[in-house]
Amino acid sequence: MKGLARASSVRMGLLLAFFVALWTVYASLTQLNLDGFGDMLENYSWGIAWEQGYYKHPPLFAWITAAWFAVFPNEDWAYYLLSAVNGAALMFASWRIAVRFLDPWRAFLSTALFFFLPPVTFLAIKYNANSAMLPFWAATVWFYLRFLEKRRFIDAVILGALAAASVLIKYFSAALLGAICLHVLFDREARTLLLEPVVWVASLVFLVLMTPHLVWLFENEFLPLTYVSEQGDGSPWIGLTSAPRFLAALLAYLLPVVLVLLIAILRNGRGPWFDAGEFLALRNTLAGRALLWTGFGSLALTLLLGIVFTVQFSSVWALPLYFSAPTFLLLFVKSGRLEVQKAAIPAIVMIYGACLLALSPIIYAEEAKNTSHYNNVPVRTLAGQIESAWYARYDLPLAYVAGDKILASGMTFYTASRPYSMQANSYALTPWIAPEDVARKGMLIACLEGQKACLNKAIELSNGGRDTQDLTVPGFGGDRSWTVRIFFVPPTGNGL
Repeated sequence: MKGLARASSVRMGLLLAFFVALWTVYASLTQLNLDGFGDMLENYSWGIAWEQGYYKHPPLFAWITAAWFAVFPNEDWAYYLLSAVNGAALMFASWRIAVRFLDPWRAFLSTALFFFLPPVTFLAIKYNANSAMLPFWAATVWFYLRFLEKRRFIDAVILGALAAASVLIKYFSAALLGAICLHVLFDREARTLLLEPVVWVASLVFLVLMTPHLVWLFENEFLPLTYVSEQGDGSPWIGLTSAPRFLAALLAYLLPVVLVLLIAILRNGRGPWFDAGEFLALRNTLAGRALLWTGFGSLALTLLLGIVFTVQFSSVWALPLYFSAPTFLLLFVKSGRLEVQKAAIPAIVMIYGACLLALSPIIYAEEAKNTSHYNNVPVRTLAGQIESAWYARYDLPLAYVAGDKILASGMTFYTASRPYSMQANSYALTPWIAPEDVARKGMLIACLEGQKACLNKAIELSNGGRDTQDLTVPGFGGDRSWTVRIFFVPPTGNGL
């Protein structure tokens, strides 16, 4: 048994290592910028301030980003490595869930199927609040199952910590925690937990870890919740009207996995394909019901809460919902239909990975044609040129930047100065930058040509825009040029 367990662990280790290597290299070869929306740069600009919260989101994924780059260099490939490790951590936790419901080989196959889930691969290349939830949702369910099985103190502590971490990444995690709470309340066998002290240990750990952020929320007028409430068009029906598209996206993301499963089944000879017996049998065990509640209950709560609070559903919310999807799918595949040609799915994984890398130059060329959002803005080059403009004027370090989000955050991430970037050009939203510090150390404000709102704000922040400079850099491939206007707030040097 120990030999089989060791072989299973080695096999899983190789699969996860291949996943990390593939998606780090693929992303590095195909992406012009870290991401077209500038979220990944923004993550870092928040994280290095080490606040208890930020005006859009709770803090943990920004802290993870800052901690990662305290070790790794500020390079795009290192950021993609973080994204890939994040996905691999999800796969590992999901494997630990799957081994409770599938035999060892099928548990391995369920993990391999994550290669074909866009929410874990193409979408999760962009490390942000949505993708950061992936491993924490899966790990929370894993330790909830462990807690149900053994009811140990250590599992209660870890469960409480993971639950808090999930919420501290994004409040959307309340859907998962709500599903767990509903399972405890409505499952007769699970309800006995309420009589045991360990469940209150988990609750206490959760509350202790959440308290600093809750205090921050009260002190900052619940800024992230205000930000969420302002998304969408304000229609009271937006939740109802966007829910069908959200559900359609969920099903569409599963299609590649279903296709791979069908190919593997066809490679394994003739006979019946599916049998719902094992899936239906989940209702007969405490762990099985827990998996159903966390898997489908979290989706149901997502829909309910979104409709009640008139929130516009976005397909990227779906990312953490897939932690158990491959396990559920394999429970439907009839016994023996994947065991004749056992290497079918691993072979497809290898072929798929090789094809992605072979096609990467073509995919990069297609990405270069994408002019939406900030996709084709040469952020790194602009950041370097803007920093040089500051040091051409001043001998003092560049401490603060503002202006366009991607330029300011890009300065924070890419330049050696590592200046703090002002969020949304607002002191109120950036408590780690004080006006008196800017008066002493100076500030640089950068806006892209034609950004009227940014330029007007830059004039205001720079006391009339008396000292400015325009610079132009070529875009990717030299197809167009990008012009930036820089506004300088000179440092006084007092108190440095």
